[in-house]
Amino acid sequence: MPTLSRRAFLARGLKSSMAVGAGLSAASLLEACTSRTPAALTPTPAPGASVIKTLMFDQVGYDPGVLQTVATRFKQLHQDKMFVSIETAHYRELYESILAAGLSKPAPYDVVAVDQVWVPELAARGQLLSLKDRIPDDARADLMPSLIDAFSYQGTPWAMPHVLNVQSLYYNSAHLKGAGFRNPPATLEEWYSQMRSLRSRQTPYIDSWAEGEGLVSDFVRLAAQFGGDLFDANGHPQLQTRPVQRAAAFMRQLIDENLVRSEIGATNEPDAMRAFLSGSVTYTTNWNFVYGAMGDPAFSQIIGQGAVAPVPPVAAVGTPAATVSGFLGLAVLANSQFPDLAVSWLRYLTSPEVQAQQLTQLPIWTSLQNSPDLHRANSQIDVFLTNLAYARPRPKLTRYVEASAVLQRHLHDLVLGSASPSTAMAGAQAELVALEARGH
Repeated sequence: MPTLSRRAFLARGLKSSMAVGAGLSAASLLEACTSRTPAALTPTPAPGASVIKTLMFDQVGYDPGVLQTVATRFKQLHQDKMFVSIETAHYRELYESILAAGLSKPAPYDVVAVDQVWVPELAARGQLLSLKDRIPDDARADLMPSLIDAFSYQGTPWAMPHVLNVQSLYYNSAHLKGAGFRNPPATLEEWYSQMRSLRSRQTPYIDSWAEGEGLVSDFVRLAAQFGGDLFDANGHPQLQTRPVQRAAAFMRQLIDENLVRSEIGATNEPDAMRAFLSGSVTYTTNWNFVYGAMGDPAFSQIIGQGAVAPVPPVAAVGTPAATVSGFLGLAVLANSQFPDLAVSWLRYLTSPEVQAQQLTQLPIWTSLQNSPDLHRANSQIDVFLTNLAYARPRPKLTRYVEASAVLQRHLHDLVLGSASPSTAMAGAQAELVALEARGH
C-alpha cells in the first residue's frame, strides 16, 4: 500500500471503519493498514555519498513530503557528500524492526523513531547511542526538563523528543450551550455533573477503551486526574492505592450510568474521533490530531462547535490540569555505521530551524512554543501547553510492552464488566509484581 498524504489518510480513516488491534499506541492513531513492511520515501543516493538510513513512524509527525524536503536541505548543507534515506513503518513493525536491528552490525538503520516507553528497554539492551554529551547546553536550556527526562534512562538521554502528543479534552460547545452550560468543566466533578445533565439529550462521552495501548494511556490520564500514578518512581506497581482505585471505579461508574457509548469497549482513538466529529457525543479525550480534523469540513460535522480545553482534575487534587503524554522521539542505534553523521541528522530534524517551519505541530522548543508565529497559527496553543505542562508519562519500565499487555487485559475486563474495579486492579497488581520479580 503506498504512503498517503495526511489529508488522504484522514479521509480514509474517517470514511471507513478501522480494525486496530491490541498493542497500538498514540503513534499509530491514524494508521489505515494493520500490517506493512517499511516503505521507502527517498530516491537513490548518488555514488560515493554516505547514506544515513532513517526509519520513521508511518503517518505520524511530519508528512512524507516535508521529511524529504528537510532531508534534501540537510544534504545540501553537507555539499551532497551525504544522503538521507527515509523509510516509514507501522508502530508494531517499527518496534520489532528496532529490536531486530540490534542483531546486525552495522545496523540496517541509523536513526529511528521511538515511542518514549520503548527507551528504557532499548537502552538497557544497549541498542541506543547515548546522547548525554551530544545535546549542547544551549539546546538543553530551551527544552522543558520533562521532555529530556521522557527519553532518558538511568539519568542518560537516549533520544531527542520530536512529536509532542498530549491528551486534551475536546468538547462540543453547542451541546453545552443547549444544556445551559457556558464553559467546559474546570474539575472532574463539574465534568461528571455536566455529563449527567447532557445524558437526556445525547451520549455525553466517548473514549478509546478497546483492549490496546490507548486504554492504558486513558487510564494513566484518569489516574492522574485523581492525583495518582500506576507505578512509583522505582517502577513498582501501585494499582491498589486510593487514587488508582478511584480512577478504576469512576471508569466503571461512567459505563454503568450510561454516560458513555455502549460500544466503548470496542472503540479506539480514531473511532472516538469519528464519533466526536459526527456530533453524536459531547466529549472525548484524545491526542493532538483531533484539533486539526474538527475544523476541516471534509471530515467534521461540528465546524464552529468543536473546542479544546485542559483535562480537568479532581478538585481536591489542587492542580489546574492532569493528563497523559504520548511523546515520540528520534534515536541513533548504537551499531550505526555513521554515528556522528546520524546524530547530526537527528539534531537537524529536531532543530528549531526545522520546527519553526512546521507550526501545525507542537514544537519541542520553549522559544518556539512562546513565539508569536505559533500563537497566530494556533489560537488554542495555550490549552495544549497547559496539558503539556501537566502531562504524566506512561510508566518508565524496561519491560513496558509486557506490563502494558497485562494492564490492557485487566482494564478491558473492567470495561466489559467481567471484573469489578477492585478485582481488575488486584489481578493486574499481582501479575505486574510477578513480572517485576522475573525481571530481577
